[in-house]
Amino acid sequence: MRIADLTTGATQLRDALDMLQRAWLDTREKWNDANAQNVEENHLTPLGRDLASAFPAIEQLAAALDKAGRECGPST
Repeated sequence: MRIADLTTGATQLRDALDMLQRAWLDTREKWNDANAQNVEENHLTPLGRDLASAFPAIEQLAAALDKAGRECGPST
């Protein structure tokens, strides 16, 4: 990962979220009580929502950093 490379980190984060969601679906098949509902409503759903809203901002910032890097020339 190069300096100020947000794309690689965002991709890793998106992949981790996908893995978490798949694992949660598997877990939810076996764990179906009030505590599971609490985890989903108070932790997993807000996390997914927050990350979904963060990805467009990360992409915009990555594009701005890439442009700045091109305009400033190669780093030494």
